Amino acid sequence: MLALVLFACNDNTLLVDGDPSGGTSMDDSGAAVDQAALDAEWDGARLVIESPASAAFLAFEEPSTFSAVVYGADGEPKEFDGITWASDQDSEWALAGALMEDASLEVGTHALTAEALLPNGDRLAYTVGGVLVQSVYAGVYVGDLAITASGDYNGQALSLGCSGALTIVVDAEGEAAVGEAGCLLSLLGYDLDTSYLFDLENDEGALAGTASIDLQWFALPVETTGALTVDGELTGAFTADVAGFLAMEGSYDATRLTRDLSTVE
Repeated sequence: MLALVLFACNDNTLLVDGDPSGGTSMDDSGAAVDQAALDAEWDGARLVIESPASAAFLAFEEPSTFSAVVYGADGEPKEFDGITWASDQDSEWALAGALMEDASLEVGTHALTAEALLPNGDRLAYTVGGVLVQSVYAGVYVGDLAITASGDYNGQALSLGCSGALTIVVDAEGEAAVGEAGCLLSLLGYDLDTSYLFDLENDEGALAGTASIDLQWFALPVETTGALTVDGELTGAFTADVAGFLAMEGSYDATRLTRDLSTVE
C-alpha cells in the first residue's frame, strides 16, 4: 500500500494514509469491498474539530463539549462517528465519538487531536492547541488592601489607616489562594512599613485561612474569611488585636487579572 502524507490546503486536516489504487479488496470479515466506490465517496474528505476551539478555556472537572465533523469533498457533513481523541498533556485521556461531553481532562494547557479512519482507508487528523483546563476560580488577582486601626496609648487616642496593593494567586485546581499586600502605617511618630501574607483555602467560593501581619517587630497571624466568584471577584476581611492597645480592621478586594498561571513561581 502506497503511504501518502498530505495536508489539506485551507485547514488543519491531515491525511495520514490511504489507498489510492482503487479496485476490489476484502474487509476484515472477508467480504468484498469496492474500493473505487469508497474512494469516490470519501476522497477529498476533511476532518474539523468544532469544539473546543483553539485557545479555549475548559472548566476543570466540569463537563465540556467535544465535537468533530468529517466533511465530504462537497462540503457537506458526513454521518461518521468513528473518531478518536487524544491529548498531548494527559496520556490517560481518550474519547471515542463525534460528539460527547466529558469532564475528565487534567489541568494544563493541551493540544487535542481528533483522528478518523475513513471507510476507504484514509486516516484524517485535526489538532487544536492552547486549550486551557483549570478551575473556574484559578488565576492571578490584583486589587487593594485597606487597614484602619484605633486604640489608646497612655491616654492618647490613636486613629490611623493605610491602603496598599494586593496580589493573590489561586492555583489551577482552585483549592489554594496565596498572596501578599503591604501598606505604610504612621504610629506614634513612626512609619511602619507593614506587610500581610495570605494563606487561604477555597471551598467552592468560600475563602478561609490566615493573614499574617508583619509589624516589623513581630508577626501576628489572624484568621480571615472571604469570598471568590466564578466571574473573578475576590473579597475578604479580618480583625486583629495588637498587644492589647491597638485594634486593627482589614478589608481586601481584588479582580482576576489573568487565568494564565505560567509566569507564577
